[in-house]
Parts: sequence; C-alpha cells; structure tokens
Amino acid sequence: MIRAGMLAMSLIVLGTHTAAAQDAPWRFQWKKGQTFHYRTNHVTSVKEVVDGNAVETGSKLNLVKKWTVADVDQSGAATLHLSLAALRTEQTRPNGEKLLFDSADPGKSTPGLKQMSEHLGKTLVILRIDGYGRSLEVTQGSAAKYEAEPPFVIVLPAAAPKEGQAWLRPYHIVLEPPQGTGEKYKAEQVYRCAKIAGGLATVAVTTELKTLPDNMQERLPLLQREAQGQAVFDVNNGRLQRVQLTIDKTVQNHQGQGSSYHFVSTFVEELTNP
Repeated sequence: MIRAGMLAMSLIVLGTHTAAAQDAPWRFQWKKGQTFHYRTNHVTSVKEVVDGNAVETGSKLNLVKKWTVADVDQSGAATLHLSLAALRTEQTRPNGEKLLFDSADPGKSTPGLKQMSEHLGKTLVILRIDGYGRSLEVTQGSAAKYEAEPPFVIVLPAAAPKEGQAWLRPYHIVLEPPQGTGEKYKAEQVYRCAKIAGGLATVAVTTELKTLPDNMQERLPLLQREAQGQAVFDVNNGRLQRVQLTIDKTVQNHQGQGSSYHFVSTFVEELTNP
C-alpha cells in the first residue's frame, strides 16, 4: 500500500473576514454503499510553432465517473472505488486526422481504440479519503496523481466555513511515465471561499508551481497542472457539487528562438445524482 504524503497535504489557514457562519460542518460526508456519479467534460488544444510552422492538436474527453463508498471507518475516512459508466474521447492529430472512441456507439469508433471499452465498469482506482478530502492511501491507481490532484478537487480547512476564508495546500507534482521519469516539483494551491448561499459554498481555486525545470522543453508537461477556477461545495450534504477549471499557458522558445507552445484546457465536472 502506498501512503500519499499526508504531511504534504496539511492545510494552513491564511485568515478569514467577518461573515455569517454556516452551522453545517465543513467536511466531506460518506456513508457506506453511497454512489456518486460525476459527468466530466475536458477539452484541450495545443498550438506549437517551430521554425515558423504551426501545428495544432486537440482532444475532447467526456466521462461519467462512478465513485462507490465501499466502507467508512470510525474516523470518518472512506474507502472509495472509482469506475467509468461512460467514456467518449476524440483526438485531433497534427495531420488533422480524428481518432474516436464512444462507449455509447462502439461501431463508430476508430478500430485501434475499440479496446478502450475494457475500461468500462471495472474498478480503476481504490483509495482512502478523509473528511477533509485528502487522499490517505491508494491501493489501486497512482498515489502521486491523487496527491497532486485530490479526488474531489478541493481539500477543506480545519475550520468552520466562512465567506472570505482562505487556506493553502502545499504538495508535489511527480511526472510519471510517459510525461517524465519521476521528476518532482513543488506546487501550491490557494483556496478562497468567495460566497456561501443556500448551503452551497463557492470556492476559488488557484495553482502556482513553486519550482520549475530550467529546460523550457521540460516545462511543457507541467502546463496542464496550472489550473485556475472554482468549485461549488454542498456544505449541508458534504459533497462536491461542481467544478470548473481552466488553463491558458504559453512556453516561449522551447525549441529555439521564436518557437512557442500554447496549451489551453477547460475542465468541467458536475454531480449528476442527488
């Protein structure tokens, strides 16, 4: 079993401003046997210019994630299983060719991608998560991934929710194959509770990489980790309701003077069951 850096996930409360306090606890709430279905839409595009020649690629990913609460211990930490109920992916290659897989219509899928149907309905990830949203232990899947990217995007502070409240999550990004060979970089996310209304808290999310490689080419995989946006958390029921994150970053001169690499991403995930 792999422990996922609990100390690195510790929270530092920055401060609060006077606001009407919520009586409900600022915690994820789990019950054995619960299932949560999240519909995910992720669109990316890349424009790379080298020696005056521009090449554009892109992808569109649509998922229905199913999180099942397998168990809850006395501390309130839950063991969750992740599977996919639906999957559609469309990729645009540099020559303009489109590659498609659609679990709803496999017959229209690109022949070489039809084996992706094997991922549906199977447990892909098993992890333990506490009431703050921190991944404590990963028994199936990547521990490094869930340290850098919490299962439900935000990690909560050890305080009651208030408007204006802000807190930090320091962590490490590990570039695993094929993006890297285990290189580790320091990063930090800042969360700020922008408003609380109707039992829903809107939390602004910003990401900053604290260390970067000197080689500009090696910075490219890190662009997709610099997300900014907001999450909506259901304070009364203790669950993530919706999240929207965007990235719009450019690296200059990564392959000589005048070259550039422009990465754009929009990620939206929303709870679809009550």
